[in-house]
Amino acid sequence: MLLVFAINTGNCVTFVAVTKLEVMEGDRGKYTKDPVKVRFTTKADGRKSISFEIYQNGKRTYERLPDLFLLVETDDNSIRKNRATLNKVEKLRKQRTKELQKNPVPDKYISIKDTGQSPIMLSSWMDQYYTIQKSRGVRELSKITRTKKFLLTYSEDLELCQIDKSFCIGFSNCLKTEYKMSDGRCLSPKSGFNILCELNTALNTAVREGILVTNPFSLLSSSEKIQPVEVVREYLTINEVKQLIRARCGNETVKRAFLFSCNCGLRLSDVRALKWKDIYSDNGTWKVATRMKKTENVVYIPLPGQALKWLPDTERNAGSNVFPDLTPYALSKYLKPWVKEAGIMNKNVSYHTARHTYATMLLTLGVDLYTVSKLLGHTSIKHTQRYAKIISQKKDDAVRLIDNKL
Repeated sequence: MLLVFAINTGNCVTFVAVTKLEVMEGDRGKYTKDPVKVRFTTKADGRKSISFEIYQNGKRTYERLPDLFLLVETDDNSIRKNRATLNKVEKLRKQRTKELQKNPVPDKYISIKDTGQSPIMLSSWMDQYYTIQKSRGVRELSKITRTKKFLLTYSEDLELCQIDKSFCIGFSNCLKTEYKMSDGRCLSPKSGFNILCELNTALNTAVREGILVTNPFSLLSSSEKIQPVEVVREYLTINEVKQLIRARCGNETVKRAFLFSCNCGLRLSDVRALKWKDIYSDNGTWKVATRMKKTENVVYIPLPGQALKWLPDTERNAGSNVFPDLTPYALSKYLKPWVKEAGIMNKNVSYHTARHTYATMLLTLGVDLYTVSKLLGHTSIKHTQRYAKIISQKKDDAVRLIDNKL
């Protein structure tokens, strides 16, 4: 039998359910404290989410039951459904208690370290994580803000210690199939993958900061995560780059920045952050030193004459940006019309195409994979091997040309 008590925690009402055995008066010799309690937290729509509060070996852990909740009791039908839900919860609680008795070390559940302070809410931790990453020099912070938004869309704000394996699986499934964008389309696998990666990093940071004992995301199997679909890596041939050089572009900054990246491989985020002080001469060889936003690695890339040629003819103050006018608006307005003006009709060209073009040109000209990997700033050569597939395909096409001629 479950008895439910309401506790006002300030921003929400939490209902704690205990068994009759815990509150009844009677023979003290038969009294045993149940290690598993049921918690109900009121959501914005009036429903109550359900979770287990598990106390064992001096540690308190939480396990969310994402598929079970209590309805607002407005009629006999909702009352009957709630009664059936409570019966199911009680069966699950007893089953969980038996599991704990067989395996007294709950290592598969996340637990928060006992600091004597109030529990940290998930949204508050994401704000703290944002501050930590910013202090470390991480520049791509918008991903953290976006991940927090998706988390709060999926669930009401929970205590950080309530984020367990079942929460991570439910969030992953939501990103895979349930979340719809404003145009009705599902989230792309790559976007979902990036959001999960950011959550994983945030939880790992909480472990390193001594707030969490374990990261529940590490318990997920590959099938329970989102695997990004490998997309076709669009790139331009040398002749197509020449076509772009000859074609008129409505924005000189867009043209110069894109062709600069075609000859040095920098990502858009790195080009936008590039300052004049990052470009220097080393024994007659011009180089660029930059901390890549995506990997946070500092790379030193030699700049060929073709790259230097496309640097803007402006006053070169050391602390100022090289391409200050390279805005998202300018790219969205001028890049594709410029590509169309150049007569390139069969390729979906984005700014990142310039990076792919740089990599494929190097490999086509015979530069080894390891060197290309270092020039691109890849943390692992396996990332560079994706471009090798493109070169392999080009070799196959070249052999087919012989067959066609003969």
